[in-house]
Amino acid sequence: MFIFRGAYHWWPKQVAFRNDYCVTCRAQRRSVAVRSFDVGHFFWVPLLPVGFWRHWRCTECGRHPHRTSRFWRRLRWRGMSLLVVLSVMFWAAPINSDFALGLWVCRIAAPVGAGILLIRTLRQLFQPSLRTRLRSIPPAEDTICPFCQTTLVTGTGSRWSCPACGVVRC
Repeated sequence: MFIFRGAYHWWPKQVAFRNDYCVTCRAQRRSVAVRSFDVGHFFWVPLLPVGFWRHWRCTECGRHPHRTSRFWRRLRWRGMSLLVVLSVMFWAAPINSDFALGLWVCRIAAPVGAGILLIRTLRQLFQPSLRTRLRSIPPAEDTICPFCQTTLVTGTGSRWSCPACGVVRC
């Protein structure tokens, strides 16, 4: 049985923005912090209020900019291990005259597929890390609020905020 659970985000309000690197978009993007009152639900019935939380969202794709999906990486590793097991089974099978051509195709295709999946999986290990990509992104230097087009004012230190909507530049 599939259990439906999750969280509702009530009363969302944009409270901050920054230049960021989005892992989903694989590019430099603008991120917005949205503050909301979060409530946990079970089968669509709100049960557990957890309070006010701030969630960062990419302005292009709407997802969390630093959260990666491990689904495809796990699927590639499982597919590669399955193809390795199948290739061992195909090479251990005796050749029948009825299925000789099909067996040779499977003997060649399974290791080739495993090799391709191995190369694609290992290629991602040598990509620059999120930390090094974030270091290359310059901080936001906007002087006008991107939401209400009001001029930002300086507060304490180097903190810039919008007097109209209260958004902070990070």
